[in-house]
Amino acid sequence: MAGTNLVRTTLTGVRPLGVRGEPLHQAHEQIRGVVRRRLGERHARLLAEPQPDESGKRIDWYTDLPGNVVPFEELAPERKASLLAEVEKLSADIANLAATLKASPSDDAQLTGRALELTARRPSDDYIFLVDDQPVIVAWGYEPDAAGSLLPPPMVPATAPAAAIPAVATAAPATVLATGPVALAAAAPFPWLRWLLIGLFAILLALIASYFLRQCSPVGPDVAVTQLPPPPPPPAPPPPPDPAVGLNKELGEAQADEPKLRATLASLRDELKAKRADCKPPEPPKPPPAPPPPVVEKKPDPPKPPPKPPQVVEKKPDPPPPPAVPPAPPGDDRMRMPKAPTNDYSFLQGCWRTDTFKHGPQIRPGYAQYCFDARGNGSMEFRFDNGVTCRAPATARFGGSQLTVSDADTECSPRGRWAQDHLYCQPGADGVAFCSGTNRTERWTVNLHRVR
Repeated sequence: MAGTNLVRTTLTGVRPLGVRGEPLHQAHEQIRGVVRRRLGERHARLLAEPQPDESGKRIDWYTDLPGNVVPFEELAPERKASLLAEVEKLSADIANLAATLKASPSDDAQLTGRALELTARRPSDDYIFLVDDQPVIVAWGYEPDAAGSLLPPPMVPATAPAAAIPAVATAAPATVLATGPVALAAAAPFPWLRWLLIGLFAILLALIASYFLRQCSPVGPDVAVTQLPPPPPPPAPPPPPDPAVGLNKELGEAQADEPKLRATLASLRDELKAKRADCKPPEPPKPPPAPPPPVVEKKPDPPKPPPKPPQVVEKKPDPPPPPAVPPAPPGDDRMRMPKAPTNDYSFLQGCWRTDTFKHGPQIRPGYAQYCFDARGNGSMEFRFDNGVTCRAPATARFGGSQLTVSDADTECSPRGRWAQDHLYCQPGADGVAFCSGTNRTERWTVNLHRVR
């Protein structure tokens, strides 16, 4: 497998913990997945990845982190203290998560919490390794066991020198535990071997004595004829294979995976519930600007009375013209607008295009093009960079000191739906329109450039 092999352990001196009769290391993928999703990558990498051999009596522990591997006992005292403090903190976080899940009303969440509670245990500090700056624990989910190894001790020759035993003691912690029963087996005597040899010798003497006593007894020769039994009938042909055997095996494997899948499902449900609680509803859209007052038609004047003698009336000065739009310098196609509100929208007549922008982080970029007549009525067309186009009617009206440009909800081609936008434009010192846009959830700023 890809990764770094830390150590190989056996069941000598330790006892695996588990839930519902299954050791925790057989569900390491689900356990490390829950820790990674709820606490982060550093907590998940604290737990080494177990790889049992075919017999299930030995486990190789791996980590996917590259770098130098240092056992705990080879570290300096100061580094041991800091590493042990970090390990205790990470283990405490896992234990707190276990307590939270155990308090859940869901049975699957309680099962996951019990598994995480046992995961935070380790036999001793000798099962801690340092890979670069990441602490890693092997044999997690185990506890010390004074009963000894579950494996049969290997045979040691009687002539083996006694100096070979201290050399094994310098190996990794898990290997040191495995060599204890071997040394005891080599030094232990066999008190039952003496009595076994005495019994075999007595049986041999009895057989020899019976042979010689038979030669002395007056027994005639045995002339009975023994008839051999008939040969047995041929065996019956084997029954045809049962197709349900393979299906039952697959059914058993699926039923064995059911607790793991239930635990994963419970964890995902809790995460979804927490994320739903964190989500806030979007702010309601701002109300559209009030429509302009209706234009009342002037009724015809009543018939005039007979003309009176002409009177000398002083001529009043003409009303001031509407505020003029400042002229644009050559090469500057940005929209300019009058500095005071007016009902004359002839400065908007034509088509205007915005800069390329994005409505939000999760929305594709594009640009909008507005086309108006002299009364401020027209249309809007927005083109995304992937070819999707949205078209809607648009109007421009002064509301107070700012010009408001609004479109409408519409369907896009070939797919999608457009939500209503509003542009709020105000003139600068040189008359250039500074526009800020908003919709139901986002805000942005753009410039309008004349197209034609």
